Amino acid sequence: MDKKTKTIIVVVLVVGVIGGLYYGVNRWREQRLANQILKEAYGLNTGVLGGLLGGSVQEKIAKEMAKEAAKNELQQAEDEAKEAAKTPEDRYDETEEMATYDDNSKFAADEARKIIEKVFGKTKLVSVYSNAYGSENSVSSMMEFKISRLATGADLSALNKALTDKGLPIIQSGIADKTATVMSGNDNNVYSFGFEIGEQTVNANIMVISE
Repeated sequence: MDKKTKTIIVVVLVVGVIGGLYYGVNRWREQRLANQILKEAYGLNTGVLGGLLGGSVQEKIAKEMAKEAAKNELQQAEDEAKEAAKTPEDRYDETEEMATYDDNSKFAADEARKIIEKVFGKTKLVSVYSNAYGSENSVSSMMEFKISRLATGADLSALNKALTDKGLPIIQSGIADKTATVMSGNDNNVYSFGFEIGEQTVNANIMVISE
């Protein structure tokens, strides 16, 4: 391969990469990689690229890339501002509620919801997984609920009371960092709940144990 052919291939590759970056979906990575490619390309063969592309073309590419990067950065800032302006109620309203798929998941979701609503208010079921074992009467169900406000440390005490009032003695209850958990139960039922202080998600696990 002669020097001229090799130079043309290098130029085509550089322009192709820049074009791909220009239309890429990752705007932050696009800007960094594009700047790096241009710098390395000019550093390796500034005279050849300058002669083939011309200064005005180089400047146009750089300006277009800078314009697109600035546009994307502005859009990201606007999106982040909109997200930051949302209230917990807004995020709750945006959440789609999942439907239960069988008797086991419905029973578990209904039982967990009764407890959660006493403490946190409105809830939406986001996910549920039920697994029967030993017999159809022994079931473990894991669930995630969305609440309409931010959880606080005081909610753990309220959960403890709600479970005790239901006749389920507290087995373990505590807060580590911002994670609150409680487990309660008896020989036939074990109810566990967990949540992050300052967040809107409550996790629940209900085990029904057959004799």
